[in-house]
Amino acid sequence: MTEAPDAFLLSLFQKSGISLDSVEEAWERSEHLYPLLGWLTASFPAPSAFDVCAEWLRRCSERIDGAAPAAALFARARDEGPRQAHVVAGALGDARNQAILDGKPAVAAFADAASDLCEVWAAVTTNELDGETEAWARARSASTAMVTALLSQRGQDAKNAQLKAAARVELTGLLRLARAAVASR
Repeated sequence: MTEAPDAFLLSLFQKSGISLDSVEEAWERSEHLYPLLGWLTASFPAPSAFDVCAEWLRRCSERIDGAAPAAALFARARDEGPRQAHVVAGALGDARNQAILDGKPAVAAFADAASDLCEVWAAVTTNELDGETEAWARARSASTAMVTALLSQRGQDAKNAQLKAAARVELTGLLRLARAAVASR
């Protein structure tokens, strides 16, 4: 991608018929989890972008029983060092697989979202980006997984368009709160 994250974010909204003048306006007014999460991942390796993702995962884990360990594991990725971030991403994939085996679909989807975000962080910090770790695509995948996690936790139909839209709005609100919390530190 040759466009800066700000320009790409605004162009995504414009292509969808939503006219916004600035990234700040997108953060204030948008109810769309993606592309806001994509903007964050495209802003890696900025420490604040990682901090917002970690805080968002922490806040989301409060709504999903058993997800806190995956959120804590993601938060360790930066502290473990650039090469170890890949190990953390792998551990999140293992957590997803274990949750599947344990019959915990909400935790599995949550760990999948955290793994997507961690894989981008690891690739950016080690300068090993490729087609598999493209920030915007992984953020879209993480957004979808987190919506599934929230709906699964509630026992709701993950295919219901209205429920999915409401979950995205709720998760976007949590992302906005996470961004504000990190900015106020």
